[in-house]
Amino acid sequence: MMAGAKKRQRVPYLDILRVVACLLVILIHTPIRQYDTYYNTPSIAGAVYTVLVAVNCNLFFMITGALLLPVTMTGRRFVKRRLAVVLPPLVVWTVVYLLEHTFLLHNFTPRLLTSILFHPVEGLLWYVYVLLVIYVTLPLVSRCIDAIGKRGVEVMLVLWVLSSLIPYQHGIFMEASQYSHNMFGAFANYYGYVLLGYYLHHYGLPVFTRQHGWKWALLFVFGIVAMPLFEFLVQGHFGITWQQHIDTITNDISINNIAMATLLFVLVQRFAPERYDRKSRPMTATWWPVLSRCTFGIYLSQMIILRQVVWPLTPWLSRTHWLVDSLVSAIFTFIICFILVFILRRLPIRRYLVGK
Repeated sequence: MMAGAKKRQRVPYLDILRVVACLLVILIHTPIRQYDTYYNTPSIAGAVYTVLVAVNCNLFFMITGALLLPVTMTGRRFVKRRLAVVLPPLVVWTVVYLLEHTFLLHNFTPRLLTSILFHPVEGLLWYVYVLLVIYVTLPLVSRCIDAIGKRGVEVMLVLWVLSSLIPYQHGIFMEASQYSHNMFGAFANYYGYVLLGYYLHHYGLPVFTRQHGWKWALLFVFGIVAMPLFEFLVQGHFGITWQQHIDTITNDISINNIAMATLLFVLVQRFAPERYDRKSRPMTATWWPVLSRCTFGIYLSQMIILRQVVWPLTPWLSRTHWLVDSLVSAIFTFIICFILVFILRRLPIRRYLVGK
């Protein structure tokens, strides 16, 4: 259920973006099996792969802004309804991963429990933690958007984009441990993606118009390609390890991730159908909404499926190139997770397991 008082029609391009984002999240995790090769061995393929898939969760934040802003109900009612969607599954899957770490991975530490209110027991759950805070504060942000209007949102987005240069300020400009000390540091947060999704959904960008499309295309190319090249070719002379390079270009609040997220968003927005047509495109109208509804559950379950099902059943993949291993593992993981979530959604208690 969306933020409005009555149920809204599904938006095809947002359904497609959910599925794309979910696949990208899995793709960023599958190279972990060959961690040393991927993170510590210089590779052009590794750098390109990272640039292409690192955008994953940022798309989810953009979809949140597109769907839920502006908030049209009372703040209390909005927060209560949104928390009811994500909080019960978060609790359930926290217990599941806690049990996995205790009895299967044997790496349980007291820290997993003592910091559970602020730090997830499983790394991928960080997104839900951030989403909870966004839900609680979204009614206030919605009021601010109403007050500042379109131009005000544009100013905020410009300042946010400037903050995305912060991760690239190690090496030449300052030491990596100090790059957050910056005049634009206050804007370097995930709310930028929420505002960006709202802006693109309601106002759009003329990326694919004959008059302005090429200008935006060049800007995206600069963000996606030029800054990572700068990171590897220029800052590589300052004693920075390959893993530090990878960490820089995978930083969620970096210019290349913002450019990639915007490009993917407007690409799908431009070429997806405006509405579902069950007569002329029955498969599209049926499967995209089904896949989209399952993405939250797929996101929550992917790591345990990857570690306990896909990797044990495909030991031969670990002897192939890391890229082949990653792509095939991602496909298996997505299919298995989809089947699992599809079954869980048939249960009466599905809201506690995979959300609505």
